[in-house]
Amino acid sequence: MKKIVFTLFIMTVCFSAFAQNGRPPQEDREKIQKAKIAFLTNRLELSVDQAKLFWPIFTEYDSKKIELSHVYNEKKKDIFEKSEDFRNMKEGDAGKLLDIYLDQKQAELDLEKTYVAKFNGVLDARQVWKVITFEGDFRRSLYRKLGNEEDKEPKRGGNRN
Repeated sequence: MKKIVFTLFIMTVCFSAFAQNGRPPQEDREKIQKAKIAFLTNRLELSVDQAKLFWPIFTEYDSKKIELSHVYNEKKKDIFEKSEDFRNMKEGDAGKLLDIYLDQKQAELDLEKTYVAKFNGVLDARQVWKVITFEGDFRRSLYRKLGNEEDKEPKRGGNRN
């Protein structure tokens, strides 16, 4: 129960910071990272021995995923900056973007295959599945939380009497 309350607290802090200015500053990204760790910890129910072996592997995996994202986003950014109008980009630029997209997906798949094998050495298959699917679940929980926060705020510009 304490883990759930702590996770919800961290998510609330992250949402409030993220909602204020779109892209979170470094401090807020660290809070989001801590919330991810709390979310995954709560989800996996790791034994002490598993946790000692799992977290170094996961940290390496997460770092490599972030690094891949940065590499491919830079490649896409270069093409976007050259295009005068995104909606009317040249056929060649669109083809390059598709190639980059496919290369990125292949690199992500290769990374996941490598780390699923490493996770299998520490976790059972059920836990490995939870690791692989947790990012989407974490993101959805953040969106739900953000949606609930927005529902609580008064609407602006509505009917005025």
